[in-house]
Amino acid sequence: MHDYRSSLRVVGVTLIVVGILDIGWMIWCVAHRQSYSSRFNIFAVIAGILLIRGGLRTANVVAFFSAFMLSSLVGVLVVFPFLVPFDLVLAYSRVYPVSFSVSSLVAVCVLVLLGWIYRRLTAPPIMAAIAERYSHWKSFWRRPRTGFLAGVPLVVILVVSLSFMLHGATAERAIAEAKQKVGEGYKFYVSSWSMHSSGGRSHYATVVTAYSQKDIKEIPIEWDE
Repeated sequence: MHDYRSSLRVVGVTLIVVGILDIGWMIWCVAHRQSYSSRFNIFAVIAGILLIRGGLRTANVVAFFSAFMLSSLVGVLVVFPFLVPFDLVLAYSRVYPVSFSVSSLVAVCVLVLLGWIYRRLTAPPIMAAIAERYSHWKSFWRRPRTGFLAGVPLVVILVVSLSFMLHGATAERAIAEAKQKVGEGYKFYVSSWSMHSSGGRSHYATVVTAYSQKDIKEIPIEWDE
């Protein structure tokens, strides 16, 4: 009993600290009008509190989502070189070396943290306590490792979506208009696009990244059809 509660407490405190730091970072980004994206913040704090209180249900859920996020992130890293031009990555590392280095370090830390959380919350004492207290649960739902399988469809959807976005008439038109705006000497990559229909017409909004060895520009392109 002491072993599993001790492990829950350690993970809980870690999640609370990470959540508070993430909330602080979110506030800073909002105050400075910077983009912000995270899966921790207040959810990590709440989960941490429940774990400190000995929540075995929470332990099972957190372990599942740790596996899910870990699988998704690793999958994205695997397919990333096939979706984003390598010279664009090099351009970011040259033009924005500090932010690129920080982002890379954060990504590595998140992967390590997720792996550590999953390992701690699937330790034998915790799994035995869950099996004893919730013996009526079906075995499939009591196995956090199913989160690894759940992350695969997300990666597949991402690959299909990006492949559709990067190839086709919409991408070609966006790139053609971006070329007219920035001129020669750049390579182009469609980083995002969306389409909304209203009144029988479609409105397209895209962002094309124009990049060279020394410069990166985000070019918004919009049109109606």
